[in-house]
Formats: sequence, C-alpha cells, structure tokens
Amino acid sequence: MEKKSSFILHISFFLFCVVFSALLLFHFISGRALRISYISDPSPESAALLENPYCGFYQMNGYILSDDQTAEDALDWYQKNCASNPYPLLLLEINLKNYAETSISSVALKQLRTLLKASSDGKKQVILRFLYDWDGQALTSEPTALYRIKNHILQISSVVNEYSDCVYILQGTLTGNNGEMNNSNYNDINQIRQIAETLNKYISSDIFLAVRTPGQLRGILRTKQPLSSSTAYDGSLGSRLSLFNDGMLGSVYDLGTYGDKSLKSSSALDAQGTRSEELLYQYKLCQYVPNGGEVTVDNVYNDLDNAIEDLAQMHVSYLNSEHDAAVLNKWKHSTYSADDVFSGSTGYDYISAHLGYRYVMKESSLDFHSFADDAAILSINIENTGFSSAYRKFDTKLLITNLDSGEEIELETDIDNRKIAGSDFSTFQISLDLRSWGKGTYSITMCMKDPYTGNSIHFANSGLAEEDSVPVGTLTIE
Repeated sequence: MEKKSSFILHISFFLFCVVFSALLLFHFISGRALRISYISDPSPESAALLENPYCGFYQMNGYILSDDQTAEDALDWYQKNCASNPYPLLLLEINLKNYAETSISSVALKQLRTLLKASSDGKKQVILRFLYDWDGQALTSEPTALYRIKNHILQISSVVNEYSDCVYILQGTLTGNNGEMNNSNYNDINQIRQIAETLNKYISSDIFLAVRTPGQLRGILRTKQPLSSSTAYDGSLGSRLSLFNDGMLGSVYDLGTYGDKSLKSSSALDAQGTRSEELLYQYKLCQYVPNGGEVTVDNVYNDLDNAIEDLAQMHVSYLNSEHDAAVLNKWKHSTYSADDVFSGSTGYDYISAHLGYRYVMKESSLDFHSFADDAAILSINIENTGFSSAYRKFDTKLLITNLDSGEEIELETDIDNRKIAGSDFSTFQISLDLRSWGKGTYSITMCMKDPYTGNSIHFANSGLAEEDSVPVGTLTIE
C-alpha cells in the first residue's frame, strides 16, 4: 500500500509539473507573440500665455457691509465692479467697520453671501480679505475687544464655508491698516496666534489662510521649521497657513517684511530674518502653500533680472494687476534676454507667463519587458517651468483612442499635480493592462481639469495653449 501511495504521489506531482510548465509556456508564447512599439514625441515649450486657474494677476475690489444696503445692492455693485474682471483671480476686500462694536447683522451677511454666490457663478477664484480699515486708520477702526474679532470670524464662517470651492485664500487676521496686519491694536504675536487659531477652527480647511510675514507665520505655529512634504495638505493649520506680501520687491526689507539682523537659535519665534534668510525660508515653505501680493516702489530690487530671481525663489503665484503701476510699466518696457524660448519678450509677459505653475509635457516611455505580468508601465515626465506649484489638486485622466476604430477609453489616474514643484519636474508611473486592449494603434493623451471651474489645465507645449488635452505618445500592438 505504501509503494502504491508513493507511486500515485509521484504521478500526481509529474502531471502537475507538466500542466504548470504548459501554462507557463503558453503564457510566455502568447505574450511574446505580441509586438509592441511606443513613440513619445512631445512638442517643445512655447512662449504662449496660458489661461489657467489659481495663478496670475488679480483684480482687487472693496465692498463695505452696511445695514443701509440690501443683497440686491450688493449684486448691483458686483456686476458693475467685478463681473467684467478679465482675470480668473479676484481679491475681494470686505470692510466690517460698521460692525466693529457689534455683531454682524443678518442683512450684512446676506450681502456677503450674494457677493460670494456671484463670484462662484462666474467661476472666479476669490482671495478674500476681511478688514475694518482701508484708510490707514486701523487703530481707531478696529474693535476695542479681541473677542469681537473672534465672534466676527464665527459669523462670517457660516457664509464663507458655503463657498469653500470658490474662496481660494483668506488673507490676514482682519486687523491692521488695509487688513495688512500692521499699525494694529492686535500686533502682539499671542493675539495674532489667537485670531489665526480661530480662523483655523471655523474656516473650512479647504481654504488657505495667509499672514503678512514669515516671522508672523513662525510665531503662530511656534516653530522655525518650514512646512515639509510629510504634513503638506493634511488640513492642519501649518499645512494651510500661507503668505501675502504687499511690499514685495519694494526695498531690501520689502517694506517691513524682513529685518536687518540674522536669525539665531536664541531669536524669538516671530523675529524677522534678513532678506536672504527669508527668501530661503519662502523657497522651502511655498512649495506647499501659495505666496503673492503686490509689487511696489520702483527700485533696484524690482529691476527685471532681480525681480525674476526673487519671484521664482519665493514661488510667487499671484500679483496685483494695478499696483504698483510704476513697477509694472518698468517690466512692460524691459526686454527679457536669456537664451530660451522667451528671449525678446517683454519682462511683463515673461513674469505673467511664469506666475504660478506652467506645465510642459517633456517625455514619456513604456516599459513592456515585464509584459508577461499582464501589465506595462507608462512613465510620464512633466516639467513645471513656472515660479510655483499648483496648490489645488486637479483631476487627471488618460484618453486612449484606437486610431483604427475611433473607440476611446478614459483611464483615471492617481497623478497628484501638486507634487510638480516650480522650476522642477516630476515623473508619474501608470500601469496599463495592454492585453485587454487588443491589436491596433493607440493615441494616448492626458486631460487635466480643475474640479471647481471645470476648466482644462492648458500645457505650454507648442500649439497647445488652448487645447483641452496634451499628447503623451502613440502605442502600437501587433
């Protein structure tokens, strides 16, 4: 019996090996029978100006909430002042001075809701700034008690959060001249921190917050270390606290943004570093949070070459379209002369084209040597020649078209465009189940869209400035 059982086991093992070998051979032969070729041929970068959301120049408009006006008045004001805004970005200043010593009325909140709804209907990306003063009189216009500012934040949050897809950034802490956190009754870092933490508590985490200086940001977060990739976009106060600079390139100190002494280990958390120190800090921080404002005072720091260098290092993505006119006109009458596709452009056009992100499809490749595993790996290299990252995630799909039959397949991807840093590139890998496609020639293109506006993200490759997709490559299976 033992010999018979042993014989049966040997026969069974032999048959298993035969069947398994046959399956492997079939798999190998069937895989090798397919001939696969892939061509990547992206066009070079052009000097075209792209119309993409969340970056570029912005228009600024201010509205005073009042019980003497209605929601209809607010809508009329918006249509007269904002509806024709040629820029995707709108900086909307909301003046609360009429409620400095009271709660904001329901009449006023209806006006705020009307303004944000009109902005949302127009698919504007709003930079929102609440303030009590735009006449340089913050010391007499602000509430006399900190709790009123906190209560106002709670009140406005009920409206603002309804439009968290429309409101991109909420700037400031409601305090200071023009809402710029200077000459305020609430300049102590502990008071600033309390207001920032209240904003963080009540304002949707989908909305970035912003403060005026790197020193204030460090003081609020109680750390000298800038945000890193490990905590970026996790919804915490540190991951959403950004910067705005309305003294940008105005002097060696950016008009009070930087100091004249180097930072030391013993320096206060909210101390201001030198220009070079703070530029380096912004270079690290603003890979993950936006930075923008307005340039001011015609001087050597905003001469074209110096401006380009610093705007790139600070990762600037948005600027005031009107201020300072002297600086903007200087750029318009300057010529960019570096040895690249923008050579001969005006400085203004160069800066316009590089504010924010600027994607270029560089190359792609297909690894099908492991095709016996039923998958091929498509690698896509995207360069960002802009000054900054994009800080909102876009929906990215591959569109696969059979050029013989015209059949089209949409393939969702997990590409996170926020990882493509300014003046850098990223490579993304996508698994393709080619065996399910069948023989034929396929065109592969990429479509990237903003879920809020519904707009396609245009690439800077030649001939694609207005196209909804960008070619990736051509695949042939025979």
